[in-house]
Amino acid sequence: MTRRDDDTAVPALSAGQRRHIRRSRETLVDGGLLAVPPGHAGVPPLIEQSWRRCIGEAVPTAPERIGHADPGDDHTLLRRAAEPVLARLVDSFADVPVAMVLSDATGRIVRRHVGPRRQRTIMDRASAVEGSDFSERSVGTNGIGTVLVERRPVLVRGPEHYNALLENLTCAGTPVVDPGTGRAVGSFSLACAVGDVHPLMAVMAADIGRQIEGRLLDEAVERHRRLVRAYLALGRTTAGALVVDADTLLGDRPALAHAGPDLHPLLWAFLREDRPDRARRMRVPLPDGLHDAVVAPVEGTGGTAFSIRLGRRSPPVTEPARAAVRGATGQHVRSRPEARHDARRHRGLHHDPEADRRLRDAVAHRETVAVTGPGGSGKLRTARLLLSRLGLDDVVVVEPHRDPDWFTTARAAAAAGRGLVLRRVHAAPGPSAAELRDLAATGGPIALTAEATTVDGRLSDLLGQVATVVRLPALAAGREHLPALVEAVLAGLPGPASGSRPTAAALDRLLAWHWPGDIAELHTVLGAAARRAAGGPIGPTDLPDRLRAARRGLALMEAAERDAVVEALRGAGGNRTRAARALGIGRNTLYRKLREFGIS
Repeated sequence: MTRRDDDTAVPALSAGQRRHIRRSRETLVDGGLLAVPPGHAGVPPLIEQSWRRCIGEAVPTAPERIGHADPGDDHTLLRRAAEPVLARLVDSFADVPVAMVLSDATGRIVRRHVGPRRQRTIMDRASAVEGSDFSERSVGTNGIGTVLVERRPVLVRGPEHYNALLENLTCAGTPVVDPGTGRAVGSFSLACAVGDVHPLMAVMAADIGRQIEGRLLDEAVERHRRLVRAYLALGRTTAGALVVDADTLLGDRPALAHAGPDLHPLLWAFLREDRPDRARRMRVPLPDGLHDAVVAPVEGTGGTAFSIRLGRRSPPVTEPARAAVRGATGQHVRSRPEARHDARRHRGLHHDPEADRRLRDAVAHRETVAVTGPGGSGKLRTARLLLSRLGLDDVVVVEPHRDPDWFTTARAAAAAGRGLVLRRVHAAPGPSAAELRDLAATGGPIALTAEATTVDGRLSDLLGQVATVVRLPALAAGREHLPALVEAVLAGLPGPASGSRPTAAALDRLLAWHWPGDIAELHTVLGAAARRAAGGPIGPTDLPDRLRAARRGLALMEAAERDAVVEALRGAGGNRTRAARALGIGRNTLYRKLREFGIS
């Protein structure tokens, strides 16, 4: 049954009503949320609530432009379900001044049909074209974005739209929900000129939406049949067998020994990036490490589902890797001195197995270590952990480029055996070779940090003379470790926030993100999300907009290209001309890459 506010049953508005609604909206926008008491704006409660959300989020009432991007092929299932329904209606709507509009779950228009030229002109002037972002955060109250926020049918008439561009439209929208998952996968709406409203417009929109959902159910039933057939075809296995698509995971008992809340998002993020078009031997990430497997596309799914026959497990695996994660994030350990010492001796130093191995070797031989890596990769945290492994918790941290008297402080700490971290030695003015050799000669425990993007040949040679150099990889280069790293970061948060864990949908967003700010960004994102969740499950809505808007993970080549752009910008101190020159590309090409990768 369609739920509507009582005063939207007859959608037509008189000229006087339109003027009154426009004044109410302008009063609220100009005066702020306290200008009008709640419930006194003179519009349906759902519309007023949407207006107040838009004001609170500083959505412009007259944006200079509406976001636009090619809808691409990300919505094949939704389109495939909607096309037969819309095709049956095309002839019926041929001469009717009403547009049919299909959007995805983010509010982007992926399909529009409009017959009469006059209605097409109205829609074009409102920028209601395929590819336009009609989310509530983009254009305010409307029959697409507000539907997706409220998850129920919405009728928005003329000036009830928050955006002045849409005042000449009346829109009736309804959410399109995937019956299999219960998730809103998009919306359907009917839009017409404010004077062409039909009393049954909202009922018709809701009915068409239900027809699309019916087609989605048919598609889901057939898709699940194919998955079950593929699963049965795998037969009995010793190591385990899985069948996976974007929403479903089937597995036998041996495979489910690897199960956990991160199994599906971890596998799907991997397969989404490297889709095999035929049966291939691959190493697939599972929560307990990498496993050899034979991966094949499921017949009839167009490369959107895969069967996985597991083989042997590839080292390194399980608890050592997870312990390395806990160590790299500086997770809290028990307070008793003997327990703390034991934890230091056994936990890992970094979540990346190769970096962890090299760091452990350096500690075992009490070597001076230079920790390098991209900005935000946890160099200082790792340096502190190195010294902590030697029983030194009260270390001295100095930054030579900031403190003219740094050498006196550093030499005293090294000579006293307190533990010394020389931070950011790449920054000018940095330490000289003689100063570093003098500090090393004290025999005290010393660690250095430097950003890999700015370690030139001279500094690299200098570090190599006095220290074992260990480069920390970017977080995006080891996505298979992300679920365990997320768990460790959250467990190390104070108070109730330490009990938060991401849902599968939220973890999928985390795996899809390219982490330009590396581990530092991960800590910030998870800390804020856990506070919002108040110790409960972290959902997609608890994550920043940039993560929620990510439609897919970057392909491997794209990720490498993006990392190169980010590193060039860091090395050039943000100067785009110098960064373009370092990359060997023109400035216009660099600007295009910045837009493509969402780098600000």
